[in-house]
Amino acid sequence: MPRPRATWIAFLYLALWAYMLYGLGNATPYLRADLRLTGFEAGLHASALAVGVLVAGASADAVARRVGPGWLMDLAVLALATAVALIVVAPALPVSLAGAFLLGLGGGTLGTQVNVELGRASDAAEMDSRQLMSQANALSMVSAAAAPLAMGLAAAIFHAWRLALILPIVGLVALTLLRPRHAHERTFARAPRAPLPTRYWFLWIFLVIGVSIEFSFVFWGSTIVSRRTGLSAADATLLVSCFVAGMFAGRAALGRGLGAERSTRGLLAVGLCIVVLGAGLVWASPVPAVAGVGLFLGGLGTAGMWPIGVALALRDSPKAHFEASARATLGSGVAVLIAPSALGLLADEVGVVSAWPIIALMAVAGLAVLAVTPRAQPI
Repeated sequence: MPRPRATWIAFLYLALWAYMLYGLGNATPYLRADLRLTGFEAGLHASALAVGVLVAGASADAVARRVGPGWLMDLAVLALATAVALIVVAPALPVSLAGAFLLGLGGGTLGTQVNVELGRASDAAEMDSRQLMSQANALSMVSAAAAPLAMGLAAAIFHAWRLALILPIVGLVALTLLRPRHAHERTFARAPRAPLPTRYWFLWIFLVIGVSIEFSFVFWGSTIVSRRTGLSAADATLLVSCFVAGMFAGRAALGRGLGAERSTRGLLAVGLCIVVLGAGLVWASPVPAVAGVGLFLGGLGTAGMWPIGVALALRDSPKAHFEASARATLGSGVAVLIAPSALGLLADEVGVVSAWPIIALMAVAGLAVLAVTPRAQPI
């Protein structure tokens, strides 16, 4: 059935946020060169973005009750536009860090509301929310993969990598002008608060584990591949695109209904087992092709954790959709802030090859969480 305009706009909002999220990662080397930063200073941009996402998750529900979800989305777009402006004109580290923080704050807020919109859309269409969330996040992976390509082309052709970050703002403004305003936005602040169910918090822990696995692959995949295979840093970074390809393949398959007849618990458990296999191949093999397969499997196994986890969290919190989505965003900020740094600290002590198996341990922890999650409703 044809999708309503609001659903397509939610899809595109999420895609633009994914582009900007991955775009900051690819802009960091350029910022390091332009601002003459150390490696540690350049890495602070990822931390600043994660703190922004964390603050968004902690505050979005309260702010939405004060100003309304519609105005909150407008403020999120304004924060993203300001963030890009600060990053592209930054004369020094504090300004670019402020931009990274605002990027996380605006993007985390936008993502929170988009998840609620998609949950509402699946209810209206009587569609499996897991499938709709997977479709939206599959499109986001395509957009994320386009970010390094766009930045590289802008730098090579126009000698202006900043153009690649500015372009999405045009799209965000256009979507904001086209976005329909719902009647429920005016009544949201008067809606009574409902406590999040106990089962939600088990799912929340699972989401934190899933995002931790994803960003551990993203931040450290090229390093371990380079160490194990002897590839140059540039070639190893290119090979990590196999992880993004795996995530896209998994989300596209789930979005087309693969596994819809199976229990969600079973789907997520299979994904975690695939993660263990993929991480093991990356860790064990000195052959680049095998490492690429391992990265692809890592992405494939991780693909469903966020969209399915969020869909379940919203489904199990029918009277607190916005708060459930906001807390999920908070969990993602916690994961991005802590997991890659924790793996880095362990790598400093024992080496990245010895530290890498912590990803398999996180997957095992995810299986344990699934096993003890209450079955108040079948999952």
